[in-house]
Amino acid sequence: MDLSSIANNINYRYQQSSRMQIGGAVSGLDTQSIIEKLLEIESLPLQRLNDKYTQYTNLQKAYKKVSEKIREFYDYITNFSLQATLIPKTASSSATNVLTASAAPSALDGTYNIDVLTLATNSIFKSGKLGREIQATDTYASIDTRYTPVDNSTVKIKIGSQEQQITISHSDTINDIISKLQQAFTDLGVSANITFQDGKLKIESSKAFQISNVSGNFTFVFRLNDASLKQSGTTFTLESSGDIGVYSTFKTLSSLGISSDTTIKINEKEIALKTSDTLQSMIQKINNTVSDVYAKYDDKSGQVVLTSKTTGDNIISVEGDNTVLTSLKLDDVNSTFVLGQLAQVRVTFNGVTEELSSKSNTLTYNGLTLNLSALGSAIVTVGTDRDKIVERVKDFVNKWNEITDFLYTKLTEDKVRGKSEDQMSEDEKLQGLLKNDAFLRRIFDKFRSFLTTNVNGKTLGDLGISSGDTGRGFQNTMRGKITLDENRLRKFIDDNGPNAVWEFFGNTESYKGLAIQLKEYSWDLTKFNGEIDTVAGVNGRLEREKRILSKRMVTMMEYLQKKEQQLWAKYSALESALAKLQAQGAFMAQAFVQRK
Repeated sequence: MDLSSIANNINYRYQQSSRMQIGGAVSGLDTQSIIEKLLEIESLPLQRLNDKYTQYTNLQKAYKKVSEKIREFYDYITNFSLQATLIPKTASSSATNVLTASAAPSALDGTYNIDVLTLATNSIFKSGKLGREIQATDTYASIDTRYTPVDNSTVKIKIGSQEQQITISHSDTINDIISKLQQAFTDLGVSANITFQDGKLKIESSKAFQISNVSGNFTFVFRLNDASLKQSGTTFTLESSGDIGVYSTFKTLSSLGISSDTTIKINEKEIALKTSDTLQSMIQKINNTVSDVYAKYDDKSGQVVLTSKTTGDNIISVEGDNTVLTSLKLDDVNSTFVLGQLAQVRVTFNGVTEELSSKSNTLTYNGLTLNLSALGSAIVTVGTDRDKIVERVKDFVNKWNEITDFLYTKLTEDKVRGKSEDQMSEDEKLQGLLKNDAFLRRIFDKFRSFLTTNVNGKTLGDLGISSGDTGRGFQNTMRGKITLDENRLRKFIDDNGPNAVWEFFGNTESYKGLAIQLKEYSWDLTKFNGEIDTVAGVNGRLEREKRILSKRMVTMMEYLQKKEQQLWAKYSALESALAKLQAQGAFMAQAFVQRK
């Protein structure tokens, strides 16, 4: 007899006999069937215990579904009971380009005049320029701060369908290059003004043009490869995207004059630097080490820029060996530091003016949050959104009906008929298990009793919430179903003030509102070792019953296994005796034949 399915049900390690049993060889009896039928009768008590065990397991699952549904309601009612939910405020700004606003429930309704005097800014520390000052008299070959110039680079200038080429040699000065470019534009019949100032080559033309390398790397050296042609009126301008004397991010610290490995400190955080580090890897080390500063290398201006990650008057300190700081242009002589400023706002409300300051551009004033974006003035109007209160109470009614309908359905639904257990879904197996369940009935009745709760002299009926059964049957009342009269709710708000709904549902200093009471009861039901857990949890009543049943089932399975072995032993003995009797009969028959 295979008891493995029952054993799996109770997590019992069951091993079926591996011995091959063959019966009826002599007697002709179907020993296997006989023993199975006998054991089937013997196992009826075990089957009944297994059915009870399965029933308890399904009951646990059914209660778990109830617990999950009530926990969903608990999560909802927790948010519903907040002031922010039931006292929704609106805050509108007359100048959204200056500031936007939002209001907490504590913010007073009215008009606020806001003047944004200053915005909060970040502190910035900038090094001096890392690079060389390139003069118009310097040769093309000497401009090697970013690329190594290629001798005899050929450049093409194209205007419309016409083009001109010029060749730039190492010995050409920047002035010579300007003259060659100027001549090329003249040969193309276009007037152009070409200058070199502050490390940038600037070409202004009366017509749109293109400049590109035929050979060599002229446009890269003069940083024209990533520059864009701009038009202003009838003038077209192409200018170097950055100072051509600035070092690239791949410049090593040793090439900046730092002869040995060293350290620097930024905001008391030590950064270890190697001579083989590039400017790029140095920046990465700073960002990996210093949490309150963001570092970058501006390869347009050649400056190391340290920016505080938060706005306000934050100090950025840089310390280290003077020689190292001088080489990196982080010393006092070459660097500049601009302290971030605080945001300052003047607020006038009900004739009272106050000035506020903040490290950030988000400020709060008596429940009003201001998000600043520009200097200027704005009028902020704060009010309570009555329509949103109505919508949220309507949501509460829907959620309430959802939970009570679920509980009532579980109390009244019948079991699925006409299907075997193998044909049922999980939900169908659980259907009807809690019909008229005393524990679930107590939960449902407790929920329904909250409908008559008096909170500080008011009931749900005052808010326009009722069962809707007046003058008709009491089906809604029996099911705990409620309806909302929105007009009565609006009148309640008008008569009692915008905070009245929250004062009925929420947690005031004097008393607990209805939503708080519902929240606490839902928590008592669903928490660990709560009321449902004591029945259906891992240490609950049903689990204890299952442990008792499983012990009895194990004992019974062991008995059946022994019984099976005994039966096989008896029938084997029978077969053996019959075999001997058959042999004796054959011997005697043979003996009589020989005498004749």
